[in-house]
Amino acid sequence: DGLPTHVTAPSADSLKTPSISRSSHAQSRPNYTMSREDLKNERHDEMLRVYEERHIVNDSIRQITRPADNELGFLADDIADWIAKDMERLLSPISPNWDKADGSIATRTRSRITNTSTSGAATKHAASGSASLAQDVSNLAISHGKPAQIDAQLAADIGKIKKWTATNGNYQGSEKAMYDPIRSFIVYVARRVKDRLSRSGLSEKVRDECRLILPVEVTDYKPVDSDDSTRIDIGLVDTKYDAAIAMCGRASYYQLRALFEVKMDKEDVAGAFVQLYKYSRQLFAEQHHLRFALGFTICAGDVRLCHFGPSKAVSSDPMDVTTSNGRRAFIQLLVNMSLCDDSQLGRDPTMRYLPALNCWEIDCPDDKDDNGTSRAVSSRYYFTKVICVADRLFGRHTRCFLATANRPTKKLKVDESLETAVVIKDAFAFAKPIASEDDRDEVKTLKKIRATFERNNPNSIIYAKIVVGGRVKFKRGGRIVEDTTSTMYPGVNGELLAKVSSDLLFRAHRRIVMDTIGEPLRTAKTAKEFVAVICDAMQCHYAIVDKCKILHRDISDNNILVVRMKDGTVRGLLIDFDCAIDLSKEKMEVRGEMTGTFPFMSLNNLTCSTVPRTSLDDWESVLYLLCWYATIGFGTGEDRSEVRARLKNQPIARWRNGTLDTIVNAKRSNLRSLENFYHDIVRWFDDRDKNSKQLRAFALRLYRALFANKLGKGYHGTEGEVDDPFMASLLNDQPPLTSVSADSTNVTDPFALRAENWEDISKDLLGVINNTKAEMVDWEDSDF
Repeated sequence: DGLPTHVTAPSADSLKTPSISRSSHAQSRPNYTMSREDLKNERHDEMLRVYEERHIVNDSIRQITRPADNELGFLADDIADWIAKDMERLLSPISPNWDKADGSIATRTRSRITNTSTSGAATKHAASGSASLAQDVSNLAISHGKPAQIDAQLAADIGKIKKWTATNGNYQGSEKAMYDPIRSFIVYVARRVKDRLSRSGLSEKVRDECRLILPVEVTDYKPVDSDDSTRIDIGLVDTKYDAAIAMCGRASYYQLRALFEVKMDKEDVAGAFVQLYKYSRQLFAEQHHLRFALGFTICAGDVRLCHFGPSKAVSSDPMDVTTSNGRRAFIQLLVNMSLCDDSQLGRDPTMRYLPALNCWEIDCPDDKDDNGTSRAVSSRYYFTKVICVADRLFGRHTRCFLATANRPTKKLKVDESLETAVVIKDAFAFAKPIASEDDRDEVKTLKKIRATFERNNPNSIIYAKIVVGGRVKFKRGGRIVEDTTSTMYPGVNGELLAKVSSDLLFRAHRRIVMDTIGEPLRTAKTAKEFVAVICDAMQCHYAIVDKCKILHRDISDNNILVVRMKDGTVRGLLIDFDCAIDLSKEKMEVRGEMTGTFPFMSLNNLTCSTVPRTSLDDWESVLYLLCWYATIGFGTGEDRSEVRARLKNQPIARWRNGTLDTIVNAKRSNLRSLENFYHDIVRWFDDRDKNSKQLRAFALRLYRALFANKLGKGYHGTEGEVDDPFMASLLNDQPPLTSVSADSTNVTDPFALRAENWEDISKDLLGVINNTKAEMVDWEDSDF
């Protein structure tokens, strides 16, 4: 590629974001059932559905980067005006029509000042009484410097920009040939922003918070921290405002502030967005402090901004750079990105990487008053290790860090870890706008659990013990804001805000510190360790339902941790109460709400049944979790391809792949009878573990208690199989049974009848757990 002119060698020190974030990267949950090509195709299909179902077009999304500070906002307008006029002069030096085409900047500036009271650069325009474009240009020249002088290098850049902006319809040439003109446009704006900021009269402190937005030098490349083979077209990074105009040679996803997907065809909008979705997913995985992501699509001359929030993708109308209006809009966006608060580009200001110490610093809120006020009281922690990353485009974007309250006294070595004492969970959870009215707030849930168990915990149950927690708050535009979906979209119109932050989509950024340290469930080395962990977790689950009236509703491998005690024993910890409900305040869920992770979701949950969700749905998830890990094996250290070869054509693979109906039908078929369950699932457990026989027995006992239980009549995992046509009806998806009553027309949904007996059946399941734990003293310690 030919590089834009006026670009010096990259300066690593000038980058606002270091090339590597110092943390042990936690891998996302591996998909052992699919090849990389299959996974790539699945992601492509998923992104197509995103475009069809979650993509909104609303041009007010461009306002999210307008500086929250009024003075900086007006300065951004002035700088963008100046750059646009300068570019038009250079692109069309003999054309007098730009003022007429776009509307007089002087008129816009005068109107803005007339209707707004402010200071700084904008006030200077108010005093000048600008009456014409020429006078406005003169005033801006006095306060911001003279227009760019045309020299050979600038002429070359303008020639490249003209090549792109002269596009009429589809771009004539190759897609890669578009990269250089696009980058030249961005570099030109950055150069002029730097010049104007140096002359702006802003304090050094304010200028230090500004930045230059620059393209990455290498194009069409795979970032070093990518988890697939996808190549990005153009990346954007930021540098200090006073740094030399230099492009980073090959930026990682961690360094990138935004991405561009480029298409030659003006009509290939869907293809551009689908590709952009694939890139942006990885921004969330690599940037632990990313609240939302920004990206651009360019189809010939049409530029579109795209914002990726927790629930929706929102794009602007096209900015057509073949017109002066479109160029002006794109310039304004780039200038806004240079002057706006860092939080308006998606970064979380309460989480910072410290290069001098080679670790992260994070502020954790402490909402002691629980009254929904916007206080910013917090405790500070430090971490290097990440045990859970946000690896999806949408959702809660849950991240977990192992941290300490002790600030390091010296720079940590690359392979050096901190002595950690707490685990920090960070997520955008569904919530109610007013914190005090939010009964499903995980912070409140964990405080209730802690208060209950501190009074009475006779069995020494390990539980998620909260230290501090609350909604994340930070300062923006001179005031404290609470980080929610409402404040994530500043400046947008009411129509868009209603679509992205309605009652059903409203999310709040919560951060919670807990003092029990654990590792992901996949780190269990043997069947004996695994069973000990899930038995502990479900004993805790039962006690929380019984004593606290809290129902978890999201049992998965991400929500149970392995806790290694100092004496060498292994315990289990149940975490993540984002989806939990307080049964003392609301009834069991009857709205057909689906929560959880597909492979581990209960049949009742998968079908979005209106039958109330009970603790039995969580117990059913444990059975699926046990079967899944018993099949793929424990602590084998196998390559994903080796595990995939073993899983090939096994029925359990259908619990992970395919449509929702496919998963439901597969589970019903596999669980239709004890014989089916054994033949389809249990017999495929990994025999390399010395306790595989005991593992099979445990799975069969759980199955009997859940699906062959005479409705809680004392089954504790010791009797033989129970022949129960009622449960057979549930699994075979038969019509509701005729109840035994005088009225032969009375029918009962089998799920509903099981739900009515959930307390008795839960006691039977606890009995299975207790018996299994007692037997485990005789299990062997596997060492395969």
